[in-house]
Amino acid sequence: KSRKWPLPTYLMVMFSILKKTAAKCPHISQTYSIGRSVEGKDLLVIEFSDNPGQHDLLEPEIKLIGNMHGNEVLGRQLLIYLAQYLCSEYLLGNERIQTIINTTRIHILPSMNPDGYEIAASEGHEYNGWTSDRANAQNLDLNRNFPDLISIFYNRRRFRHFRSDHIPIFESYWINKVEVVAPETYAVMKWIRSNPFIISASLHGGELVISYPFDLSRRPQEERMYSPTPDEQSFRQLARTYADAHPTMSNNDTERWWYGDIY
Repeated sequence: KSRKWPLPTYLMVMFSILKKTAAKCPHISQTYSIGRSVEGKDLLVIEFSDNPGQHDLLEPEIKLIGNMHGNEVLGRQLLIYLAQYLCSEYLLGNERIQTIINTTRIHILPSMNPDGYEIAASEGHEYNGWTSDRANAQNLDLNRNFPDLISIFYNRRRFRHFRSDHIPIFESYWINKVEVVAPETYAVMKWIRSNPFIISASLHGGELVISYPFDLSRRPQEERMYSPTPDEQSFRQLARTYADAHPTMSNNDTERWWYGDIY
């Protein structure tokens, strides 16, 4: 029988682990909050770098997000374990990990939806369906709460001087004329604006698949239309590299496909 803890305990355990990890490796890591959830819980990030808290010119920055859906726990756990692994292996002299941390700034947000997670965790897996506690406390699916910039990209790419590397978010989105912007979504968007991330990934649960942009078609009525981004080849290489390193996905008897959701 699963153990039922008081709701705040789940968040406290995660915070404790992340802060203890940062304290164990203070010369290469720190924790910081990018904002708060609907119910006021910190969205806590742990960062790894040879110069934590500071962007170094030309040093690539990446972000990893877990638990966007409250009841998808695997990404959250994997990112917590990754933070502990990076710290311990760096201290043990693992040259590969030391090189990664000394040349890259890594930001890890284990739980983007702590409100949904705590409800799902308190119910236990016996009572939790795939849609139960998936959304945040406003009943918004955070994975579908970000603005649609894909249609803007396709509409404007025909212009001679259109830049595909920076598409501003339309003002109506910010002032809630289009839809409700969840505080968790808003926090992540401000986070992206504040840091020059070159790539990021969101870890979900439920299906064995690697997805990357674009996940919307150039023509909405043609869902199966091939609609690549300018970085299609890079995304495909990243997806294949991950799949080939994954024990199950690299098995020739496993069906594999690549599409839509690395942000």
